[in-house]
Amino acid sequence: MVKNIFFDFGRTLVEHPEDGAGLQIVLDTGVDNIEDAILIRDEIFSVEKYLNDLDEGLMSYDEYKKMVIDAVPERLRKYAETAVMYDIRVLPMISGMEQLLLKLKNDGFKLYITSNMNERHAKQMREHKIAKYFDDMIFSAEIKTRKPYKEFFNAAFDKFGVKAEDCIFIDDLEENVIGAEACGIRGFVFKGDSKEAEKFIYNVC
Repeated sequence: MVKNIFFDFGRTLVEHPEDGAGLQIVLDTGVDNIEDAILIRDEIFSVEKYLNDLDEGLMSYDEYKKMVIDAVPERLRKYAETAVMYDIRVLPMISGMEQLLLKLKNDGFKLYITSNMNERHAKQMREHKIAKYFDDMIFSAEIKTRKPYKEFFNAAFDKFGVKAEDCIFIDDLEENVIGAEACGIRGFVFKGDSKEAEKFIYNVC
């Protein structure tokens, strides 16, 4: 019987910083021009330039910070330096997801975070207000591999002491769900609707 649920973090439990949440992080540094704020946001949260390597542990946070600061115009560097050090706990929860976590926990499910995340933010995650709902967490930078690779999911099975056939995986990226399903996990591509995620979980279980 399926009683273990793997959750992604960004765009699954919270808003992703590539989206509106990231723009707000930049605006909160005092940037007063929206075009400048977008430029900084797009640099800081560029998956192609930084985040995949950062999340896989191939780049340190200090290296990432320096590259971001050097990449923006000099007049914007003080804002970028502040924004790049954002705390992951400021990202707003997606509507309905905390209520779903509480329901699942009360119904006896074992909940796990399985996220591509750098080491700095992984440490903050363990102090996040939603950490109380989770039985354990695994982060890509700490194991030096990321979703959708099979090595990531195998490491999660080992750490959590679970079998693939006893798990569900919820993630916003189809490629990650495909990777999970290739390892024997039933997956769900999350599109922002907590009720649809809940329906899927309880239909499977």
